[in-house]
Amino acid sequence: MLGLNEKLRNLAKDGRSINVGVIGLGQMGLSLVSHLCGINGFKVCAIADKSLSRSSDLCKVLGTKYNKTDHSNNHPGDLFIYKAKKPGALSDLSVSSIEDILTFDPSQNFTSREKSDVNNAVFQNKLVFTDDFTVLSIIDSINIIIDATGYTQAGAEIMLGALCGGKDVVTLNVETDVTIGPILKKIASEKNLVYTLSAGDEPSALKELYDFADGLGFKIICAGKGKNNPLDTDANPSTLADYAASKGSSARMMTSFVDGTKSMIEMACLSNATGLVPDIRGMHGPQVNIKDIVSAFNLKRDGGLLEKEGVVDFVIGDLAPGVFLVYFTENRFVRDVINYLNLGKGPNYLIYRPYHLTSIETPLSLALAYFDRQPWIVPMEGGLVSEVVTVAKRNLKSGEEIDGIGGYTVYGLIDLYETAKKENLLPIGLSHGCILKKARQKGQPITFDDVEFPEN
Repeated sequence: MLGLNEKLRNLAKDGRSINVGVIGLGQMGLSLVSHLCGINGFKVCAIADKSLSRSSDLCKVLGTKYNKTDHSNNHPGDLFIYKAKKPGALSDLSVSSIEDILTFDPSQNFTSREKSDVNNAVFQNKLVFTDDFTVLSIIDSINIIIDATGYTQAGAEIMLGALCGGKDVVTLNVETDVTIGPILKKIASEKNLVYTLSAGDEPSALKELYDFADGLGFKIICAGKGKNNPLDTDANPSTLADYAASKGSSARMMTSFVDGTKSMIEMACLSNATGLVPDIRGMHGPQVNIKDIVSAFNLKRDGGLLEKEGVVDFVIGDLAPGVFLVYFTENRFVRDVINYLNLGKGPNYLIYRPYHLTSIETPLSLALAYFDRQPWIVPMEGGLVSEVVTVAKRNLKSGEEIDGIGGYTVYGLIDLYETAKKENLLPIGLSHGCILKKARQKGQPITFDDVEFPEN
């Protein structure tokens, strides 16, 4: 991170920019576009969203006056509208293996005229807006594609398509990362591209604390986040509709926050990037304030909650929306210095960051990927460490369709990947659209054997 501001400043002085495409104009995507357009050294070339009606929201945010133009009539205007003519999703194109992905070229779905029109629009400093995310992969000047959707299947297709098109990927979609992150990392490596999660979310903020403490030789006891709201595994989009609207969030996204699924996913992401593990299925999640975090995350024999050290967890209290890390050093000289600085009496100590700025911090990870070809946070080599498994939110009948993350039917709990594999548990990221073959009681984990998958 050090020096990225200078590199951006010099890039802008040279009249150049990091050219990006953004997919998803929800709360995070819209704020990110607005933010990037105000930072020297960045240029938003294209935006994709499933609803072209969001162009009005976009222009209100950017203050852009435009003529809506389509891909066949390039009239003057600041916004170039490209409406999808046919499906561009990988699932519709017989792409079903890593081998297929490594050889797939998304540009084959476009005519030479279409490619030329879109690229000419960008050359003329128009902002391309489309409901076909694969369009972004054929824009030659785009360096990085950003996934800001938050949906597992959409994220998989977006990021695989971007990598197929030779674009680096920065994602805010942690849901997809905990499901297929190691695969995305492998494909990016094979194609000499960068795949990374964005700076600004809790896993990324915690990875910064982890690297700091680990790099100084400290032993990591626990790393975790402050949950922004009380835990309610019964929450659903209906009960949270008004609250979500007041926060400018979708009801499904807010449900994933309140029912705990999002926290499980975020801590699984950190686990997969560091090797830290959940102490128990679902973590402890105590209600404690900052002053009590160190004592809470101590071993049971020392009066704390933990069965083991080196874990991920969360708290409900005054830390939200921050992140924390509890560490240990046996070096008495180092402990003397820490004590002198009034940072605790030891033997365990706390460092914390009282905030995370979500998409506002994304530009830093874009810059790191562009200048240094480095990810901000990605899964470790060797595959997943933790999995987020699917649990029935209420009594479910045979034949019911699971509506996935943030819905009415299920929520997620973190567990060790090896445990989830041994028990054949269904990852929450694969649950959407599955049909139950047998009834499940509220609170029961759902297995692969319990469901029938949709065709895709």
